[in-house]
Amino acid sequence: MSNQPPVYPTIRFLVAKGDLLAVLAALIPVLLGFWGLASGFSWVWMAFAIVVGTGLWLILRSYVEVLRILSDTLMPR
Repeated sequence: MSNQPPVYPTIRFLVAKGDLLAVLAALIPVLLGFWGLASGFSWVWMAFAIVVGTGLWLILRSYVEVLRILSDTLMPR
């Protein structure tokens, strides 16, 4: 066995690109809301999609922040 510290590529990727991924993931419900509005659905669905997108962004953004704190304090450099 080697004495090298473990490498966590997924955590490093999420720390580096987490902000962009959170925005892109939050845009999905909003884009679906626009599609629904263009397809003839009620504007209520668009408002719901905006609320869901905002909530998703907040959850993912906070996850990225916690992951950054953990990686700064616990992961070897």
